[in-house]
Amino acid sequence: INAEYGQSSGINAEYGGTVKANSVILSFNSPVIAHMTGTLHMNTVDMLEFAEEAVQLFVEAAYSGTVEELTRALFRDVNKMSVVFKVEWLSEKCKESFKNDAELVTTASYVDLLFLFEEAAHLLELQKNRDLVDVAIKRIEVLQYKQQFIDQYLENAERLSTRKLDLVIELAGSEVNYIVQTLTNQLTNQMRVQGPSIPVHGRYLLDNSDLYLCKKSNRDLFDKLFSVLEECSTDFEILKWVFKLHKISDNQQEEASSSRITTDSSNLTLRCNNIPNLYQNMDMNMSYNQLVVYF
Repeated sequence: INAEYGQSSGINAEYGGTVKANSVILSFNSPVIAHMTGTLHMNTVDMLEFAEEAVQLFVEAAYSGTVEELTRALFRDVNKMSVVFKVEWLSEKCKESFKNDAELVTTASYVDLLFLFEEAAHLLELQKNRDLVDVAIKRIEVLQYKQQFIDQYLENAERLSTRKLDLVIELAGSEVNYIVQTLTNQLTNQMRVQGPSIPVHGRYLLDNSDLYLCKKSNRDLFDKLFSVLEECSTDFEILKWVFKLHKISDNQQEEASSSRITTDSSNLTLRCNNIPNLYQNMDMNMSYNQLVVYF
């Protein structure tokens, strides 16, 4: 905003764009701008991270008290501005627009559902607000598109934040098989092309998923996962992690939400014997205490 409080001003947008506005009208809508121009007497406030079209729409909304033509291309910027500058009524309008957009997605389309999921994740990261998350997940569930969405979304999982990986786990819910199937396929394909390794995102997803649910519903898939993990265990630390992961999944049979290991030595030895080819050089008759020392 380039002006004294109450005068005509220009908002500096992305790529050198400038949008004319009146600081009084903007201040009436935003306590943040009111503080900047009225209390701090700031002559210039830059909004350089926002597209000029989004800033224009933000200003028009401030003048009219409503928001028109909120396209998907502008949604993130306008929604973020409403949060950053604390324009509460505009935040609510953005949520309404998002919900209406979600309702219009009546056929399974990865592009449409990706928009909903990504914007929901962005608001969650920005404001820790789950309103859009619930809308996005519900729409994917209604369209029965969980497996396909998770499979495609995790294609670039190495670029995803842990918050987004958490949302994938939340989306899967009790159907952990969807994550396990995708990761098993990815690890198998990766071994063929790049050699054996377990990426960070794969470890995170497995560490935070209830693998017992997979074991209970699809034992073949569960066993295949650990067979692939064995092949990908390129060093002792990875092997130790795989072992602990299997122990935790067994423990989840009795306490689904717990990651604590409460098994006794006889049960542990029995399970070790049931893991096919996982530890070829390990003495399967070791006691629990010996196993702890071993790892």
